[in-house]
Amino acid sequence: MLPDCVGIRNQVQNVWQASTKLSTFKALLTEYCRSASTCYGIALTVNERALTGAFFSWTQTVESCERYLRRSSPDYFQFLVGSLLAELLKARVVEALPRVEHHIAEDDDDAIAKWGPAGFTLTHFCAELVRKIIAQECGQIVSASNKMGNIKVWQSFRENMIEEASIAIAYFDDFMGVMPDWRTPWIAGGRAALR
Repeated sequence: MLPDCVGIRNQVQNVWQASTKLSTFKALLTEYCRSASTCYGIALTVNERALTGAFFSWTQTVESCERYLRRSSPDYFQFLVGSLLAELLKARVVEALPRVEHHIAEDDDDAIAKWGPAGFTLTHFCAELVRKIIAQECGQIVSASNKMGNIKVWQSFRENMIEEASIAIAYFDDFMGVMPDWRTPWIAGGRAALR
């Protein structure tokens, strides 16, 4: 997991409400990227135009999935934050200036951050976001699985994202210890917890 120098600060009382408003969401993501840049020495930028497009695409998913909230609130939020991640990655909302790395050892604690800084940062941002939302909205504590620290899983994630951006939802589930739907991850009604 990320060190203490990176995180969503407690500047908002209700993280879910902040996540569903463009201005507060943009502020959360921008601050998170700023702290990740400082912590890892990686120059990350947020493309505001891409962010706006991705955000409004995601809000359509939020609206279409409201009926699933009462079936399984934690999985509802898990799915929506995974969908958010897919939109952010597809739109290339976060960009990293390229770095020259001679060799990145797999046992290096920062290997994944150095290898794929934009995807790494967005995925960790969404992991922290879903943890805070589920804690506030459902009173449950969730945490990431050990796959979050496995560079081989990240390599597979990146390769598969090229073919189908919505596969990010399944990888995000896997990272968060939720059984992923690898065939149709973008269909909320197909999730075991939401049927």
